[in-house]
Amino acid sequence: MFFTTDMGNHEMNYTAKFYPLPSDGVCGRKTVESDGRDPVTIDPYIFDDEIAITVDAAFATRRPLLISGPPGCGKSRLAETIADLKGWHYIGKTLTSRTRIEDLTVEMDHLRRLHDAHKKEGNIDSDWAYYMPGIFWWALNSKTAKNRGAPPEHHEKVEEASFPGLERRQEQAVESTVILLDEIDKAEPDLPNDLLELLDRGSFDLPNGQKEYRDKAKAILTVITTNGERELPLAFLRRCVHLELTQPPKEALIRIAVCHFAEEHTTESEHKQLVKKISAIVEQFDKCRRQAKQDDLRVPGTSELLDAIRASIKLKIPADPDNHIWEYLQRAIISKHPKKLESADE
Repeated sequence: MFFTTDMGNHEMNYTAKFYPLPSDGVCGRKTVESDGRDPVTIDPYIFDDEIAITVDAAFATRRPLLISGPPGCGKSRLAETIADLKGWHYIGKTLTSRTRIEDLTVEMDHLRRLHDAHKKEGNIDSDWAYYMPGIFWWALNSKTAKNRGAPPEHHEKVEEASFPGLERRQEQAVESTVILLDEIDKAEPDLPNDLLELLDRGSFDLPNGQKEYRDKAKAILTVITTNGERELPLAFLRRCVHLELTQPPKEALIRIAVCHFAEEHTTESEHKQLVKKISAIVEQFDKCRRQAKQDDLRVPGTSELLDAIRASIKLKIPADPDNHIWEYLQRAIISKHPKKLESADE
């Protein structure tokens, strides 16, 4: 149960057309069962009109959704929430400087192939037996990915590949997927351009020279996040719908935090105490945030605020700026600045 006492108003004027967004934009915490895996918890997320409209625009145009913003502002969580609202599969991958297009489409397991060549005295299996399907292959055509691209007559003897994300039971005959490419600005500069054909045409090359194509009845939403550490190619940007997330103001932070912790405070009295505690922590968090901007230091994100609230509740440490115990907790979770920098600022 959610109370509104001291949380402020959260009104939305836009009604989403392509996904079932609650009228107040508040998506509560949810636990999802996954076949053969531990249950997955989807954390709460609060939409506003701009987020709701931009997500709808990505569905309407069938373009990738590019989300920019500082670390910890909820970029990757939005992708997970969209998948939950749609009831689609979800696959996420954090990109690094070593990520290649083959990591996202298909790789050949050369080591196992070499091992088999020695073991079988050169009589190795067909190439497809060593294919390792990437997240885009699963999204484009999960049936061929599962069988590693083997011809139908060989399906019985192929070692099936495992789905790399969260699978949901879907009513549609053809299942759909949300893909998350997290932190594309960390990847090699060529990767965004290497993605163009994949995003435009829904196809990629297999190691044997053949092409794998998207199942035309299958729907896909690609969500791509960036922290803005590197400029992205213009050709790539033209193909995306863009959403910029900023650090929320204090009132919005209180709403977000209360949404995260309300389930543990079910009575109205407990809820009022929760809002009071969260408001005090947000006040200290906002001071740290403004000081960091003034000193040109790393600005703490929303995820760190939630960690501070969780620690404050479990350790029973109130947000008292005159209490050195709170000061230590704040330094450990929110500011994270070396002491020598803090001393220099003073």
